[in-house]
Amino acid sequence: MSGKNPDDPLATNLARWEEQVDIHIGSDFYRVKEFKAGETSLDPLILTEIGDVKAKRLLHLQCHFGLDTLSFARMGADVTGLDFSPKAIVAARQLARETGLAARFVEARVDEAAEKAGTGYDIVFSSWGVLMWLPDLEVWARNIATCLKPGGLFYIAEGHPLLWTLDDEGTKITENLRIVRSYFLEGPQRWENARDYAEPSVTLTHFNSSEWQHTLGEVVTALAGAGLRIEFLHEHDRLVWQAVPGLESKGDYFQVPADAPSIPLSYSIRAQKA
Repeated sequence: MSGKNPDDPLATNLARWEEQVDIHIGSDFYRVKEFKAGETSLDPLILTEIGDVKAKRLLHLQCHFGLDTLSFARMGADVTGLDFSPKAIVAARQLARETGLAARFVEARVDEAAEKAGTGYDIVFSSWGVLMWLPDLEVWARNIATCLKPGGLFYIAEGHPLLWTLDDEGTKITENLRIVRSYFLEGPQRWENARDYAEPSVTLTHFNSSEWQHTLGEVVTALAGAGLRIEFLHEHDRLVWQAVPGLESKGDYFQVPADAPSIPLSYSIRAQKA
């Protein structure tokens, strides 16, 4: 993907993500300084659910600039991170050198994962705000299955697709917990948003993006169709970013305030290749 065709939705997204790399590295949101000091970037939900990664070959899809990938390396995994942003991959390799953590980083799209990152992995991992950037989950799931060895595990933690339907213009949570969009949107949804989620004060030059709404049923069906057996699907009342105004920060997560109705904000899936 060249990134030069303004009519290509994936090229438009790439331009946005290329711009965001330096912003994210310097943001408080990603806590790079704390990571370099020895902390993990993985949240408690992932650490609890993914299982033991020590001495396992692990492929991290859509790894951005590699914080989670290198956190797994710090836990003893043999890791490979994959991302479509050349700038993110350069930053990930630099971060690996600075921390002395062993990792391989591959510049590729998810639909090229098996071809460019190889196969035979014990674990394939992906998390937080990733599926909306993918137009075809059947291709995604097939690549996951191909990359895994027999008996290998796939794990994902992701924002709940219900979030797509909610208002995000109100200032109070009671204003935003209302349905304003269809849950069953098809095709790329084109957005103009110059605000960076990690640094809201920054105005992005590449403010256009194309995103795809994937229902929970579509995610599970794609994985099952690729030959993966679902071990669990968990829905959670917490999320690692403030998806709508009014969510309260509580430790590692954002949650609906106690005086408002609780809704699922995220989900996690673990599946095994037969």
